Amino acid sequence: MRKLFTTALCTGVMLPALAQAEGFEFKQSGMLGGYYGIMETRDLHNVDNMANRMVYRQDGNFEAAYGLSDSTKVALKADYTIVFRQHDKDYSEGDWRFYPYLSIEDAHYGKFTYGYTYNAAFLLHQGAQEISWLGIQDSNLPYYLSSANWVNGLSSVGFSTPKSTKMMDDGRAPKFSYFTPKLKNTTLGFSYTPDNDSRRGMVSRYTKYEKKQDGYTVGMLNEWEPGIGKFYTSAAYGLFNRTDNEWAIGARWVIDKFNVNMSYKNAYVDGDKNPITSKSSNPHLKDYFDNYREGEAWDFSMGYDFGKFKTNIAYLHTEAKNTRHRDDLFVQTNRYELNKYIELFWINAYLNSKGATRDSNGNNKGYAVITGIALKY
Repeated sequence: MRKLFTTALCTGVMLPALAQAEGFEFKQSGMLGGYYGIMETRDLHNVDNMANRMVYRQDGNFEAAYGLSDSTKVALKADYTIVFRQHDKDYSEGDWRFYPYLSIEDAHYGKFTYGYTYNAAFLLHQGAQEISWLGIQDSNLPYYLSSANWVNGLSSVGFSTPKSTKMMDDGRAPKFSYFTPKLKNTTLGFSYTPDNDSRRGMVSRYTKYEKKQDGYTVGMLNEWEPGIGKFYTSAAYGLFNRTDNEWAIGARWVIDKFNVNMSYKNAYVDGDKNPITSKSSNPHLKDYFDNYREGEAWDFSMGYDFGKFKTNIAYLHTEAKNTRHRDDLFVQTNRYELNKYIELFWINAYLNSKGATRDSNGNNKGYAVITGIALKY
């Protein structure tokens, strides 16, 4: 881990020096850090919980761009993540993710992207905010407190409730997206995913679809000035695998350094070609294993920016129809900027995850206190 930290630090310091070629522009940034959490659950042996865990995480992005004119830019971009979790059976060598994509942007005609990105509805969505990598949307809280409903490992992928109010069924599978320039106070976005069989989205690898596994989303973001601060609203619709429908709405109100946010998502199956698997034909899969395809989620957050110190509290409730599956998450985050390179974190978290039955192994409830130090580059 020490070698990885040194390599990342040198990369962050040296890479900007490479962006000197005339006509080209290069940008890169990121954050790496170590985080230690202490957890207490209802049953220490429940759902493979641990009493404490150390996590190293690095998130970054880079952009190599060329300006065709004053208003048009072509760029190759990429986001990446590196994670090492103490005593992780699935990813003993670490979890490495790399998402490249192409972007063509014009001030008059909008932006087109192709590659490994989230869909337009996801990117335009307004909802609960987060000020650390732990997050509330597609939360990383299960790094410390295991959810009875979310499994995303090398050998097993399964969801029994949605993980977010954002549309993420197609994850970062390769897709085409287009965003309009702002039309008065509105930005529109559209995405098409030819194959959404994404292991990091909400599509289980075990679900058998008769129709093509593709995805379509459309999203809208509005900016308003009500006289007190700024108010943002979003609305979106998605169709996945020709049968799985989702719609979502969200709002964000920013008043000086204070913000409050909320959103809601509903998912449902329309048609009988690919119904929910109420009775599984696979002996290794439980009934309703793909129940996340019909469910709903809502969230809320509020935060304040004091300058060097920022604080935020966020809540997510998510549930599946037809069964008992429920998740409630609270994440309260405090972030202090020691200087322009180093930030300190103190995070308080709570998870109440309910499975299909009341058995101990199918439920989990617990608290976590997580502290960390991160380096920005």
